[in-house]
Amino acid sequence: MTPEPAADTHPLDQHRDPSEAARVRGMAAEVAARFGGDLARMRRANGYSNATWVGDGIAVRVAHTPVGMAREAALVRALPRGIGHPEILGEGTTEGHGWIVTREVRGQNLHEAWPTLTAAEQRHAIRRLWARVHLAHDASPSLRTYVAAHGGFVPATLGDATAAGRAAVALGLSGPRQSRLHAVVEGYFRAAPLVEQCVNHGDLALMNALWDGEVTAVLDFEFAVLGPVEIDLCRLVCEARVSDDGRRVDSEAGAAALEIAARHMHPVHGPALIHGAAILDQLRDLDIWLAQDSPDERAEDWRPSRLLTDLLDAQGYLAPLLG
Repeated sequence: MTPEPAADTHPLDQHRDPSEAARVRGMAAEVAARFGGDLARMRRANGYSNATWVGDGIAVRVAHTPVGMAREAALVRALPRGIGHPEILGEGTTEGHGWIVTREVRGQNLHEAWPTLTAAEQRHAIRRLWARVHLAHDASPSLRTYVAAHGGFVPATLGDATAAGRAAVALGLSGPRQSRLHAVVEGYFRAAPLVEQCVNHGDLALMNALWDGEVTAVLDFEFAVLGPVEIDLCRLVCEARVSDDGRRVDSEAGAAALEIAARHMHPVHGPALIHGAAILDQLRDLDIWLAQDSPDERAEDWRPSRLLTDLLDAQGYLAPLLG
């Protein structure tokens, strides 16, 4: 049984084994010290899959699970400079846990800054976020050797998309909803090989960008994946049109994201790809929530449940793109 978190447990660690969270923090402290940093003077940054601390001129990111970061570091070093990713100062592995140290750069996490931005600034931020990450799409011929054809929320094959079955059981989906779920996922895998494959960020969230009156950097390419550009487009639209609690938001930023998606989607297969990618994205979130929450917290109003069923019933936040 997982021990109860202590009262002073950081909110990002509240669903983790406290001993494992402490171990990762200890690793981060050791790594920070190698690069002249003191974790006690650094602040914890947003992020779920890794633990990140920023301050003392550096940012230290340590994987929660025993995985390496060598592939991500190689990709980052090859990215176009216009993406703005901070310079990597070092990377390695401690007790199987990969870590990366980058130079600290000026800017606020875009997700944290978002509520303070004007409507015009939010619209500008969405456009600039896309412009920066689109440099990676355009550079795919030189970057593709650094990424796999699956990862993050994109399984390798239809047969690997087992979260669809878990979702049907966990959410008690009706027969028609189950059929629709499987049809949309199958549609994605049928169309994906028919379009150009590009290097996607794979986790294009507001929290993976920095804002300083402008989007100054795109961060954390750990889930970079080779596939249809709709992988990044579905996340861009979701970030701009869905609130933290899963409510659809009509805004200038959302309109900008829809415009970008309509322009960059494949003219024939785009709707099937962006719909399927969005479903796969929510299935990944569903798996995360199922692993950390107690059953009485899995209410009808629960964010992944609502987003997933909306995408199945009325095409959800993607409705303007799907007709």
